[in-house]
Amino acid sequence: MSRDMVLMTIACPEGAPGLDRAAELLGVPAAEMDRSFGVVVLDPKKGLYAVQVHETAIKERPTADAGSETVKGPFSNPRIAPFGPTRK
Repeated sequence: MSRDMVLMTIACPEGAPGLDRAAELLGVPAAEMDRSFGVVVLDPKKGLYAVQVHETAIKERPTADAGSETVKGPFSNPRIAPFGPTRK
């Protein structure tokens, strides 16, 4: 069974977090993170990063950080594919 992934943004002003630190900031187990996606820099000056997480883990995490500036999301991540045939 395939599990859907969602995008989350995290603020980590101390520098680029690894996946374990990102999971800690999100309040989810590290095993729920998409290791192949990794941690993507969005705005290094603001310490803003994106990660992909299993949707069910986000739904199950504590909501104590609602309104937090550290964590935002979930955001959808639709697959991007061409419309129609590609040019040769």
